[in-house]
Amino acid sequence: MDTKKTMRDYIYATPDRVIANTDRAQELVKPLVDLYCRKDYRNIVIAASGSSYTAAQCARIYLAHTLKTDVKIITPYTFAHYDCDLLREDDFMFIISQSGASTNGIEVLKRLRDRGHETIALTGNVESDFKEYCDHILDWGCGYESVGYVTLGVVTLVSYLMMFAAFAAREKGYGDETGHCISQIRKAMENHREVCSATESFVKANYKSLSGMERIYVCGCGSNFGTALEGALKIGETVKVPAIGYELDEVLHGPALQLSPRYTLFLVDGNDDTGAHARQLYHAARHVSDNVYIISNDPDIEDAHALRILDPCEEPFSCLHNLPFFELVAHMISSDLDTIKNHPLYYEMNKTLDFRTANFRKKTAAKDD
Repeated sequence: MDTKKTMRDYIYATPDRVIANTDRAQELVKPLVDLYCRKDYRNIVIAASGSSYTAAQCARIYLAHTLKTDVKIITPYTFAHYDCDLLREDDFMFIISQSGASTNGIEVLKRLRDRGHETIALTGNVESDFKEYCDHILDWGCGYESVGYVTLGVVTLVSYLMMFAAFAAREKGYGDETGHCISQIRKAMENHREVCSATESFVKANYKSLSGMERIYVCGCGSNFGTALEGALKIGETVKVPAIGYELDEVLHGPALQLSPRYTLFLVDGNDDTGAHARQLYHAARHVSDNVYIISNDPDIEDAHALRILDPCEEPFSCLHNLPFFELVAHMISSDLDTIKNHPLYYEMNKTLDFRTANFRKKTAAKDD
């Protein structure tokens, strides 16, 4: 019997893992809090790729507001080749990689060491190749996730970064939001379970359209800009169709000119002052395509086209329960269409240019990553 875990297994396992992390929140985030609170840093700079990048985008607003600082999120390759020279001594810099085996991440760590800058990494595997290049390698509480299209890692990372911000702000004397932060994360995990169940029904109700997706836009604001980026990433890499994440209003400034009845749009209503714009965009886009869907409790939106949550979290915590919608859509449609497997020529490309370390490849083949 095949007991290999799937994306769905990790999606459904997420709430229990996140709640367990909140039970030991102070202990879990303490190493990063201690590093951050040693002195007064000017800005926070985070280097991350893929789902780690989108998770950081989900947490960015909360990090910036809670710690009263600017937060810059940048891809590792660009940082290593262009922005590394702009880093100041009073910038708090760390890199995120769930595998700890990304070649671009190691390039960043090497460049930082060459500049004499401290190297800090957040990872799901503290025994990974990153360990050789880090002054501090920290575990964000994800555990091992065997599926390359990570889901558990995304939500655990967002919640970790939010808890880090809350505890660091308390240490800095900016006020104590730790209780509120943890209660919102726990509430989000209850909603996460609700969203998973509702998404299973949503996919069945819209199966003909969703199983025929060809071109996809995913749009959101605030923390849910990160949700949109992750939704597009997940659907694109699993269903194997072009999918792009946009900020709600930015999609109107050029990308909307492409719209036709063949496009699918997913919109996220963040339940804040941008929600009205998301709903307005939903109704406007329906003039072009029937394949427009939204996460919203607005009763004026047809039920079949809306994923509703009884008691959504406030922004910026809503991303934590909106993410599984896109994760499950990606899993269910790609599984049914059997699109998880890459084109055979992808592996020829991978042999020539791999984004993982040689040590990682000894344990995990490209087809399993």
